[in-house]
Amino acid sequence: MTIPLNHLARPLADRDMVQPYSVVDSHDEPHAELTVRVVVTRDQLASAVEEAGTSFYGGDRHPDLWTVEEVRAFAAMHLVTSGSMELQQGAENIASMVADDCWDPEARDYCRAVYRAVDRAFPKTA
Repeated sequence: MTIPLNHLARPLADRDMVQPYSVVDSHDEPHAELTVRVVVTRDQLASAVEEAGTSFYGGDRHPDLWTVEEVRAFAAMHLVTSGSMELQQGAENIASMVADDCWDPEARDYCRAVYRAVDRAFPKTA
């Protein structure tokens, strides 16, 4: 199941990403800074945000309380550290969790809150 995003999400301006995410170990020397544009589905974005946000807060802060800046950072952080297959599998999992027939109502409500956070941080454009 895919929850469609009928319009492209508003792109982030360069100013919205103040610090690049570094994957360089502290004892290594950085060689280059890359700018990568990635097109994702709403489900993939929700999966990335859920994984990074839940991991960051350890489940102690509800997604409805995450700020737009946090949600954008969670998305970028997870996209930098995950592969496309992992992202797609996560998208399929979170999409199934928000379905009305989800076996776990608490998880369903949490995942729906993640989608609300994604929609706040990446609103549809006209």
